[in-house]
Amino acid sequence: MKKSNMIDACLACFAACELCASECIKMVEASHLQCIALCRDCADICALCIKMEQRDSAYSHKIMQLCSEICTACAEECEKFAAHHDHCRACAEACRDCAEVCKAA
Repeated sequence: MKKSNMIDACLACFAACELCASECIKMVEASHLQCIALCRDCADICALCIKMEQRDSAYSHKIMQLCSEICTACAEECEKFAAHHDHCRACAEACRDCAEVCKAA
């Protein structure tokens, strides 16, 4: 796996998760609370992956494995709303891509 692929996937996922969480917050629907929480967790772990990779941390691999797990959970939650909300669909796609790239690390 190329470092730039992981960084690109994490950046795309970070941006999609931030947007999805923000849009779901605006909807003020209790059914989206888990989506918001997972999007926030996912955005944070993606940012951490980039930081750890850039500093060549000995823990990068472990963080990327956790990132893959959180991205998968976030994708599954966002997919519940993907048919009705473009931001959830886009987030789920970005999360699936990121999970795949980080899992391969």
